[in-house]
Amino acid sequence: MGTVDDLTLLVEIIEAGSLSAASRKTGISKSSLSRRIGDLESQLGVHLVHRGPRNFAPTEIGLSVYERSQKIREELVAIKALAEDRTNRPSGMLRISCPAVLSEILVTDFAIQFAETYPDVRLTLDNTKGTFDPKIDHYDLAIHPVREDLADSELICQKLAITPYRLVAAPDLMARMAACTSPADLEGLPGIGWGADGFMARWRLLGANVETTEINLKLKFSANNLNIIRQAALRGLGLARLPMPMCEADLLSGRLVQPLPGWSPPPVTFYALYPSRRSLTVAGKLFLTGLAKFLQDRLRSLDAPQQQVSAPAVEPKSQRASKRRGRRSTKR
Repeated sequence: MGTVDDLTLLVEIIEAGSLSAASRKTGISKSSLSRRIGDLESQLGVHLVHRGPRNFAPTEIGLSVYERSQKIREELVAIKALAEDRTNRPSGMLRISCPAVLSEILVTDFAIQFAETYPDVRLTLDNTKGTFDPKIDHYDLAIHPVREDLADSELICQKLAITPYRLVAAPDLMARMAACTSPADLEGLPGIGWGADGFMARWRLLGANVETTEINLKLKFSANNLNIIRQAALRGLGLARLPMPMCEADLLSGRLVQPLPGWSPPPVTFYALYPSRRSLTVAGKLFLTGLAKFLQDRLRSLDAPQQQVSAPAVEPKSQRASKRRGRRSTKR
């Protein structure tokens, strides 16, 4: 019968999708991984995976073994968590999934500090594109930002922090527009969308007194990466919605402005998700507690009063036209 280690290794390889990816994830060479799967197949007397130059997928029986082996791995994690709870010494593997931009602007600093503080923990921070994969069995924790309520699932969720968003634009763009005094003045302006929003977008804005309104924008550019959206906003392609940690320095320096101070997009909530049938290790619990405090402290500092540059003061078109008529009358 195959050893427990080889069965859990099969899970890692199938979830990684290839020997190369599994090698990077586990630190075991491709040749060793291939040999151990071959030994497991010999012991079980069945082929577990289809091997090809670009294809590595489980056979029908391999998929069944994989699903049962997942449960074995989960029990091992639970046993390790139980043992660690007795010793209170975090150790072992901790695998975190997090959107790339969120990782860059907020999570990476804490993750590095955590790894320095707990040298016995082997921490893997896997950056994703930002879309949520409900199949997170190959992660201990998944950090997931949502603007609306979190969808129901079998996953356990823990709220970490809430980050404010800002409606921003390049000052040159706003200088060419009439002065904006209400959300209605933003109607029809060029916008920078998220993902495949089409050519028109309807954005919700929240006022300082908790009032809500919506505006329609004509999208000139869309991307599924906040860094790209920020760059497009800096180049003056349109209005953009950006998390405060990402645009704070741009607002303070004047590279970006708020076209309508007092109105902002809804905030985004960060959640930590993990499978309900798996107990968190001591390392996982410490990471969650520490990350929540780190994010809350960081985001609280953004709420402190800071002098930001607002959109250039431009008179409404009606006032400019009235002044021109007045000058012509004086000349006569």
